[in-house]
Amino acid sequence: MRPDPAGPSVVCDDADMAVSARRAGNPTTQGVDPQDEPSADWGWHGSFPVAGKLAGWFTALALFAMLIGNHHSHVEDVYLVGLGTLLVVMLLGSHWKAHKARRRWRD
Repeated sequence: MRPDPAGPSVVCDDADMAVSARRAGNPTTQGVDPQDEPSADWGWHGSFPVAGKLAGWFTALALFAMLIGNHHSHVEDVYLVGLGTLLVVMLLGSHWKAHKARRRWRD
């Protein structure tokens, strides 16, 4: 593959600034300066871990609830149980990982 003669394509103008600011120990949160947006200082620009986990448990419950119905074959059941079990294992793994991180932080 040949390099582009016009130079590399830029996806985001602020990407280099955000990476360099993070490396320099700048107190910006995900490229947002807390002086411009004070809510960035207390984590408003973060993720929603509790809502994501609740949505995951609701989805797993919905998958298992779909087992009740007028199924003529059990192919659907295999997929529903398999995907629901995979989701539950992932949620339990996430819980265990967060629990271990909290234990390390306290010690």
